[in-house]
Amino acid sequence: MNNDAEKIEVTINGFKEKVPNGSSVTQLILAYDEVDSAMMVEQNGRYVYPQNYDTTQPVAGDVLEFIHPDFGG
Repeated sequence: MNNDAEKIEVTINGFKEKVPNGSSVTQLILAYDEVDSAMMVEQNGRYVYPQNYDTTQPVAGDVLEFIHPDFGG
């Protein structure tokens, strides 16, 4: 298992988390059980396109938001 030296601190949905350095957005979505076909991801207030989830790697201090739209009326 990774030790703290290999982890970075990011904020995910308002909570400070230590995650493995080099993790992709896809890996974090799976690790935090945030799988939802309608979900949107923001990194530091900017939209991350789903086709970029595999190649987008947060760095220390980044703020990630996994946003689940509430459809319906």
